[in-house]
Parts: sequence; C-alpha cells; structure tokens
Amino acid sequence: MHPELKYFLQQLLNGLSVGSTYALMAVGYTMVYNCLRLINFVHGDIYVVGTFVALTIWKLGLPVPVAILAGCIAGALTGMLVERVAYRPLRHSHRVMSIISGLGAAMVLRTASQLIWGPQTLPFFQLGVRRAIDLSGFRVMSQQIQLVGTAAACMILFTLLLARTKLGKATQCVMQDMELSRMVGIPVDKIIPLVYALGGLLAVVGGVLFSSYYDALNIGMGLLGTIKAWAAAALGGMGSLYGAFFGGIILGVGETLAGAYLHQGFRSAFGYLVIIIVLLWRPHGLFGKPRIEKV
Repeated sequence: MHPELKYFLQQLLNGLSVGSTYALMAVGYTMVYNCLRLINFVHGDIYVVGTFVALTIWKLGLPVPVAILAGCIAGALTGMLVERVAYRPLRHSHRVMSIISGLGAAMVLRTASQLIWGPQTLPFFQLGVRRAIDLSGFRVMSQQIQLVGTAAACMILFTLLLARTKLGKATQCVMQDMELSRMVGIPVDKIIPLVYALGGLLAVVGGVLFSSYYDALNIGMGLLGTIKAWAAAALGGMGSLYGAFFGGIILGVGETLAGAYLHQGFRSAFGYLVIIIVLLWRPHGLFGKPRIEKV
C-alpha cells in the first residue's frame, strides 16, 4: 500500500472514531431540540456528570459494564431533573428565559462536579484490551472498531425504539407537534422527561467512548461536548436525528484531516469553517428540512 494512501486511511479511521462520539452526543442533543426548539446548554454537563459517575463506580471495583450502566442511569436521571427544574416551569415563557435557565443549570452542574470530583484531569478506564490489527501494513486499533461499532449499534437500537415501540411513536409525535400530541391524548408531560432521559443516556455513552479513547476526563469537557453536539446538529440539520448522527461523523473526520494535513491548531477551526460553508449553501443543514409554521 502506498504510504500516502495508508496515512490518509489511518487519519480517516481516526476521524470516524472521534466522529462517532460526536454523533451520539449530537443525536441526544437533537432529540431535546426537536421537542422544545431550544438550544440545550446543559447537554454537555449532563454527559460529564454521567461519565464521572461511571468512573467513580469503576474505581469502587465494579466491572466496566456495571460502571457504564450506572453512568447512563445517572445521565438519564440528571436530564429528567434538569427538565423538571430548569425548563418545565418556563416552557410557556419567552425562549430567552429558558435559555438563561439552561445556562444557570449548566453552571450548577459544572460547579457541583468540580466540588465532588475536582478540577484536575483524571485518567479514564479502557473498554477493553488495546490491540493493533495489521491489514497489509494498515493498522487498525481494536478500540477504534469498538467506537464505530458501538455508535452504529446505538443508532440502530435507537431507531428501532422510535419506530417499533409505543413509547417511540409517542415520542416522535411529541417531537413533531407538541400541542397536537396533547390534543390527541398523548401524555406530553411524561414523554418530554423521557426524551431528556434518552438524550442524557446517549450523551453519556458518547462521553464514555470519548474519555476512553483519549484516556482522560475533566469538567471542561462539558462545554466542549455542548459545542460539538450543537455544531454536529447544525451541520447535519437541526431537527434531523440522522442528520445529527452523520453531522457528528463529518465533523470528526474534518477535524482530524485538518489536523493531519494542515496543523493541529487548525483542527477545530477547520471543522467550523466546513459548517459555515455548508450552512451558506444549505441553511437547514445537509439533511434538514425547512420547518413550516401553520397559522
């Protein structure tokens, strides 16, 4: 294999691995956006809380699957708590009030995380033994296969949940039209907390994969997670779950290739430059559609 081609494929795989974590965070973010049409500034801090809980449970000597399950439950419960305390009382107020409330909730979670776990960066556990698989001179790490495979499996299961279950169909109705769903008897006030719970759960899965890949976790990752989730959702198309997923993949690949071929300093900037170009070309994102308001 030609060295240049091998280097490109290696960086492409690295980008797919990072993009898989962005994709899961973005899907959870988009679910919440679909319901309330609000930018959820708490999303990244919810995933940090759940990921810290997973790390704490693992340090107690429990198996990695149990730690991840505990982290996902913590993320889901935190999402439901944020919805109940920060968003539901202001649901019918001006959107600016909900955004300010969300920022306040994010600061509370960030401060609480710092008080409990500290501001320092902590080493994170590995999801398995790291092994290199050689394919005719092209090296694939087992962890990269885990990341991409886990993200794809989560998206497939999530799609089946929405398409095949009564809860999933009710969730789709609420995401499309909250008031009409209420009129036909769907318990909107019960569905919305579950949407926040699912969003938090997916974010924690993405956070665990991200921290395991980089072997690090700190409270600053919450803000980073919110920004990456928003950027991926905007790239794919606000309101499109599949758009958010593929937007995360594209963002991860774009950042990695920019860091490899240009300079590491251009890594994040190049990703956002791609988003700006795409939105100038398609204001609703790659997979998004214009939202028609009926009056």
